[in-house]
Amino acid sequence: MLLVMKIFVLLCVLCLIPGRIHADEYLRKVLDELATVESASYREAVISLLPYDTLSKKSCIRYVQEYRNPKDTAIGASFVTWSDCDSVADFLYDGEMKAHIEQDAKEVVIDDFTARKLPFRPVSAPFFNYTESILDYFLTSTDSIVREIKDCDSSYYVKMTICEDTQVEFFGKAFRMPESPFYVDPVSVYEIWINKRTCLPYQVKRTMSTQVTMSTCSDIRLNQSDIADFTPADYFPEGYAVRKWGDNCRQQSIPEGEKAPGWKLENIGGEMVALDSIKSRVILLNLTGIGCGACLASVPFLRTLEDRFSPEDFKLVAIETWGNPMATLQGYAEHTGINYTFLKGDKDIVDDYKTGGAAPFFFFIDENRVVRKVLKGYSIKNTGKEIVETIEELLE
Repeated sequence: MLLVMKIFVLLCVLCLIPGRIHADEYLRKVLDELATVESASYREAVISLLPYDTLSKKSCIRYVQEYRNPKDTAIGASFVTWSDCDSVADFLYDGEMKAHIEQDAKEVVIDDFTARKLPFRPVSAPFFNYTESILDYFLTSTDSIVREIKDCDSSYYVKMTICEDTQVEFFGKAFRMPESPFYVDPVSVYEIWINKRTCLPYQVKRTMSTQVTMSTCSDIRLNQSDIADFTPADYFPEGYAVRKWGDNCRQQSIPEGEKAPGWKLENIGGEMVALDSIKSRVILLNLTGIGCGACLASVPFLRTLEDRFSPEDFKLVAIETWGNPMATLQGYAEHTGINYTFLKGDKDIVDDYKTGGAAPFFFFIDENRVVRKVLKGYSIKNTGKEIVETIEELLE
């Protein structure tokens, strides 16, 4: 199948060669213009949705101050973001570390990239750095790519479909992601809209097998700030605790042996479900997130669980904790064939179970509603076996 796709790509490229000469010249001009952007401030509207669902979506507005940072050989940029332009900043990256500023906990969590050994820095690059990396790859890569460019009145539309064995992401540079069982289709699609007047991108869309994201920039102001004036500590609110990511991490969950915190939440059928209304001896509580690859990979196994045990003995409940709207939960359940209780969570669930928003988590709750075991993450090879063995032990 991959060979057929690569032959198709080659034919497409050959057919587009005459038009590509002009298109490549134009895109080089765009890259030249992007190279003049030393700093930018803008309002960014971010939308994320599932690839098969065009109706329900999760959206947010953030404000960004971005700087070109030639000293940073990883991303090549520094930036700070706010969810409200007049509020405390919520994230920054300075070229050496990234910091999450958590207002509810009144703490700054710093990741200097030493705790996890990765070939890239897991930083979602700011808009102009991100689109510059994509366009440079569009022009220079020898990978199997279908390229497209269209004239759309006041803008040019650029589309790149990358047909490689693994997904391609951009963290300053292009990186082929490790092979993973958590996505079905490795094809990566990037689309960029370029303003003809400014010769600069203003919108980018990324499509993967598990998620679609789109960012649109407005109120753009260029080269009005200097990176020499960017001091991370200036954005750390007075009185906030500062800790390193992984140290005393709040993403450890409630300890085994504690009473399971109660909840009452809405299911995808519009009915309210409470923990204390469930009569099964053992409950497996799955805190999950739509858009999480490991969570998606766990669904086929989880669909089989309730058939293994009687309703009197066992109940599986999944709670979505990433703030997706109910319509997204309903579409996700239909698309993946979820046949167990699926609830829309809230911030209280994340706080009460102390997951920090990480997913998936599996809490094994006994007949006294005490948490007897906690599993974090999902391995297709091992986790299912461990889940079944734990349920059987609790039922003995």
